[in-house]
Amino acid sequence: MGAAFFQNEDGVYKFLSEIKSDYNFVTLHKDCTQEEIRLFFRNFFREVKKRNWTIILNYQPSWAEYLPVLEQEGKASGLFIVVSKHSICPVLEGETPKSIHDWFNGLKNFRYYVNRLKKQQGAEFEVLTGDEDLDRWNDEFCNCHVKRWANTPTPSDYSTANMQELSREVFRAWAQDGALTRFSIRIGEERIAFNVALRQGNALVGHAQAYDPDFGKFSPGKALMYFIGEWMAENGFNKIDFGKGGEAYKFGMTNGELELYKIFISSYSNVPFVVKSKLEKTVRSNTGFISVYRGKIRPKLQEARIRVRGGISKLF
Repeated sequence: MGAAFFQNEDGVYKFLSEIKSDYNFVTLHKDCTQEEIRLFFRNFFREVKKRNWTIILNYQPSWAEYLPVLEQEGKASGLFIVVSKHSICPVLEGETPKSIHDWFNGLKNFRYYVNRLKKQQGAEFEVLTGDEDLDRWNDEFCNCHVKRWANTPTPSDYSTANMQELSREVFRAWAQDGALTRFSIRIGEERIAFNVALRQGNALVGHAQAYDPDFGKFSPGKALMYFIGEWMAENGFNKIDFGKGGEAYKFGMTNGELELYKIFISSYSNVPFVVKSKLEKTVRSNTGFISVYRGKIRPKLQEARIRVRGGISKLF
């Protein structure tokens, strides 16, 4: 009927898929009836209560049809459960695939960036939908991602050999499932921009992107997005989901956004967790504070972490 995989992180259970996913679904069989879905979650919460688990379900899609049932059964179980706003997914959706291409044509200079890269750098735009050249492509992507985000408030997760290998095997699995699409820009034998997306029906779901900052003046990220829009129009896609996070660059290319939730579950006896969860929900419901936090407070905290890491590395 359904399945969900969890990992225990310091006494709190979270979705295992959080390691590599922008949002996390409970997987339910497409033929499940509403009563079967209700039964699934009733048994789930019964087990959670018996084992006295504390759970945080991060990045729950607001469009998951099971969410109302999950919340109802959670409250009926006698457990503490709070559903809080968490993040957003900016999206671009058109009535037809052609309208996606028209949208990118209407964005200032995007087409110009493509033509300039082709004329001045001899750039080639490529799309790979299988596992072609996967090992080399993954190595180049990881190296580029590390280079792009070095010395910024958000350094790359791909700097370790373990993460690079995980990325390679995840891409390979997605390719075998027929879901992976890799876009890139190549100048000679060197790839300078990358975009990883998954195909889902008539939509592309963005996963990761990077470009070589040495070519930043050519705006390769925007040029690649124009090419992606062109490819979508030619291949019948009329929606692109830019993944979790409200980064400013996404809003320049999108026409809507989807809400992501965070769900806290525990026994009422776990007082610190209950208090912290309620406080977080209150704070996140204040859109003015969240805007200030994302735009000013969080970047300062991230810069402070980088300075601390740099100081520690110098000591050793």
